[in-house]
Amino acid sequence: MVDFSDDPKKAAHAAWRVRSMNGKAGIAVIAPSPEFMVPADVLELGLGPLVVWDEEGLDSLPSIAEAMMEGDGAPQAGMAAQSLLKLRNQELRDITDGLARQSVHLIRLRNELAEEKGKIETVINGMTDGMVYFDNEGEMEIANPVARALFPSLKLDSAPTAGDFLALLRKNMRPDEKTRGDSIFETGIDDRVYRVRQSQVYDAERKAAGLLILLTDITRDKEYEQLKNDFTSMISHELRTPLTSIGAAVDNFLGGALGEVNEKQFKFLEIIKRNVERQRVLVDDLLDLAKLEAGQMELSIEKTDVVSLVGLCVEQFSLAFRDRKINLEFNGETVCAAMWVDQSLVTQVVNNLLSNALKFTEEGGVVSVSVNPSPGGSVIEVKDTGIGIPSGQAGRIFDKYTQIDSSTRRRYAGTGLGLAIVREIVTAHNGSVTVESEPGKGSVFRVFLPEKGE
Repeated sequence: MVDFSDDPKKAAHAAWRVRSMNGKAGIAVIAPSPEFMVPADVLELGLGPLVVWDEEGLDSLPSIAEAMMEGDGAPQAGMAAQSLLKLRNQELRDITDGLARQSVHLIRLRNELAEEKGKIETVINGMTDGMVYFDNEGEMEIANPVARALFPSLKLDSAPTAGDFLALLRKNMRPDEKTRGDSIFETGIDDRVYRVRQSQVYDAERKAAGLLILLTDITRDKEYEQLKNDFTSMISHELRTPLTSIGAAVDNFLGGALGEVNEKQFKFLEIIKRNVERQRVLVDDLLDLAKLEAGQMELSIEKTDVVSLVGLCVEQFSLAFRDRKINLEFNGETVCAAMWVDQSLVTQVVNNLLSNALKFTEEGGVVSVSVNPSPGGSVIEVKDTGIGIPSGQAGRIFDKYTQIDSSTRRRYAGTGLGLAIVREIVTAHNGSVTVESEPGKGSVFRVFLPEKGE
């Protein structure tokens, strides 16, 4: 028994000594009153029972022990209080340990975040593209060295707003870029050309967090592109002149201007004429594509009945489809609003799509053409039951010189310029072209043209 009534500190030391000598010894506590609280560090010894000191002193111990065995009385209450204190003390220790572990974890996270932040800053500062980030209020938060180097040329201070920055970039926008969307455009700064890309930034909850602007120096790319276009144009013109002369000479032979032509000669002259015509079409395609890509193709916009225009194209191809035993259908009953388009260029779009359908549709297949009204314009649709396009290749077919694979190129002759020209013409009209396809089941091309192409 340990008496805590006179000197609790000595009593606590005595309790520790008893437990250290005999770890299984039972320790009873004599307290001056039921409200007495044993020190928390002593509770870990597993003390009990609690004996309350009263007027009778230790003479009351038997009755107190009996009362404890019966489950009621002051000693029982006191012991319960001590047990509760011990439990609360353990809970406090657990909480303290938990907080310590959380503190260590937070410190580790803070160090990791600092390390990641350092890596991101290194990447941003090492970018060859200019990068500027603005918050939702339009205030600049981040600008890497490449972007800051452009500020003096744009006559901007060290912390421009998003509105001022974009306004000056658009002020220097290249003339041939004015028809493009707002998110991507090209601008001139000093003697350099930059592609500007805007991107809205969102946080983890998909809420707008700011605006990111990237500036990519494409001066060298533009120089190469101009050289390529000049070369293509020069070669095309150089090829067109002899082809015209060859075609005229063949026509003179076939017309008998140089004497009678026998059947064998006539056959070979026809072959020459067809190949000259194929080369002439290729040269024209190259020239048209070069002009469209350079923005030099002038559109001759006229009010046009697109349904009738497409109908004429279908009629011109009807004989070729009949020879291939392919069923060509046209829905000419649709009523669409008159469109403002370049008739010759839209005709070229439809002809290229029909030529493609004719080339890649097997005998006995079906090609259907329709024109349907759409909000803000009309949609020209060409659907075939041809070979289709492999999965993942649909996005490439509008690139120059592209066919789905080399075996297809060998089986189906062509340069791969037709669909590239379609895309450029449609883009020049501020429209769009899409394709849906499944291998072996055909393709559907849809061309959207707005009511006013300019």
